[in-house]
Amino acid sequence: MSFPTLTQYSDYREFLRDYYETRKASDADFSYRFLALRAGINSSAFYKYVIEGKRNLTKASILKTCLALKLKDRDAEYFENLVFFNQSKTVREKNVYFERLTKLRGQYETRRIGREQSELFAAWHHAAVRETLACMDFRGEYEALAKRLTPPITVKQARDSVALLAELGLVKKDAQGRWTPTDPVLVMGAAVATEVVEAHQQRMLALASEAFRRFPKDERFMSSTTFSVSRATYELFERRIRELKAELLEAARLDALCDHVYQLNLNLFPLSKPPAR
Repeated sequence: MSFPTLTQYSDYREFLRDYYETRKASDADFSYRFLALRAGINSSAFYKYVIEGKRNLTKASILKTCLALKLKDRDAEYFENLVFFNQSKTVREKNVYFERLTKLRGQYETRRIGREQSELFAAWHHAAVRETLACMDFRGEYEALAKRLTPPITVKQARDSVALLAELGLVKKDAQGRWTPTDPVLVMGAAVATEVVEAHQQRMLALASEAFRRFPKDERFMSSTTFSVSRATYELFERRIRELKAELLEAARLDALCDHVYQLNLNLFPLSKPPAR
């Protein structure tokens, strides 16, 4: 029996739900009452209410839950911080627990796009459709999906895009008929041809330029800076940008309340020639 991998979850209630369903599928006698008894909690429906969002976990019940689920060391620490992250009331609190979760997980789990999935980058809207499916309860309402994107696409494009994403294994339909991404984070694999990557990036830069007239200032963030630095500092900038991108990807993965899809373009390029040697 294979239990859910805790560090793949951004919501502890979903982890508890999947853990419970996995145990129940292999042992018909397993129940919320049994789990509560193993945790030393008197209420037989305690975990049912927690999973449904009707109850929260406290410091004491987190410890009892870790013992009941046999979570030890780093897994127990990750679970505790995930609970506090999900239950935080302020942005400051969320930031504190987010940083702890990031350190505990190390490198975020990703799906690397290979050569066989290069068609994802054939049009700008394929990636946007995939991310939009994570933000809406989509069960085949292609007109609503098409209108959700900015700029909007046609119904046919929306239908073809979902079909392509399914064919590439990047989205799936669950038992309730809802379409969702198969992986929380996608990154460009080294096998994708350079010309494919650059063509995609140029299309996204064109959308960034259009965003100046498409969105009011408070709905977009645009910034540019000119530096005079050495090659060594340029390489430092590049490394720090990659680290920032990784951190933002992790923040996106942990965001269980997404309602928008955003595009981030980071560009660092020369405006002068190096001195003659």
